[in-house]
Amino acid sequence: MKGMKIGVDLGSYSLRMCTENNPNAVDEMSAVAYLSDDNAPVAYGKKADLLDGRTDTNISVTKMITNGVISDFTFAEKILTAYFLKVCGNRIYKPNVLVSLPFDVTNIEKKIFLDAVTRAGAGRACLVEGVLASALGIGIPHEKIGGRMIIDLGHQTTEMGIISMGTVAEATTVRRGSFDIDCAIIKHFKKERDIIIGPHTARLIKHKIASALKRDCEVSLMVSGKSGIDEMPISFEITSTEIFPLVDEQISMLISEMRAKLQNISPELLGDAADHGITLCGGGALLFDIAERFERELGIRCSVAENPERARITGIHKIMRDNSILENNGYQFIFKDDIRDRMKKFDKI
Repeated sequence: MKGMKIGVDLGSYSLRMCTENNPNAVDEMSAVAYLSDDNAPVAYGKKADLLDGRTDTNISVTKMITNGVISDFTFAEKILTAYFLKVCGNRIYKPNVLVSLPFDVTNIEKKIFLDAVTRAGAGRACLVEGVLASALGIGIPHEKIGGRMIIDLGHQTTEMGIISMGTVAEATTVRRGSFDIDCAIIKHFKKERDIIIGPHTARLIKHKIASALKRDCEVSLMVSGKSGIDEMPISFEITSTEIFPLVDEQISMLISEMRAKLQNISPELLGDAADHGITLCGGGALLFDIAERFERELGIRCSVAENPERARITGIHKIMRDNSILENNGYQFIFKDDIRDRMKKFDKI
């Protein structure tokens, strides 16, 4: 196939891109900062995220992806255009773009993904299930017989998939992720201590002292926020013991919903998962003791993949470098004009 290939993992938290020769062409955040009065973008990615909560009310920060699908088409097109140009270096050659997306998206949501990447400059586009890309990214051979189960713990969604012979045998999505822990931490300090903290501080707390199981030894952290009484800056100490009930509640709700979804998977495939164990990936897999918690709750051996937060883009990179994976599973790059025809078909569904 002629033309540059670009792989895209457009998540609720991160935006990553790769090319055949560069597995880390873009590693940003899927955020846009814009002027509230006219919606003019002022920053993308990590620069935009740094502005969240740190500017006057004239600048707002938004994420383009909500629950795994595009929620703000205009900004998605703008940020994809900017990064396609960065990767390609010019607008003359239209890239072939491979995009991962949740397994259970609707035809309308697929249409929005295709429309966004082609309007941003893609000459051809191909959609693949993110759970398959993650499985390949953690090292599951695409020709392997027998189901291998992965749980991809994302920012706003958790995807469970069983991969067999390089295809997605079963997959399902739970609309919960590590973002729910962030929100619980923010609400806790507002309610219990009358202290206002932002999303950056909540993520810092989660990464530094939060855990999926109660720690044997308590750890603490000093952070800063704003007093809810006089709105003055305040520094305060928090401990893992204080945070654990918040995390425990969120994980319990996630696992409860996962169990309900797992009931719809065939016993044979669940038996394969029990034999081979479950591999956790996604940014949420970085939470301390998360594998041990899942293993206790689900009764199946669990482990965390190496570099779990990069599993999906690593898998996309493997797919781009091995055409047989696409060909054997019926995936194909579609010309921009053909995409327009498919849009019309989607509209009739």
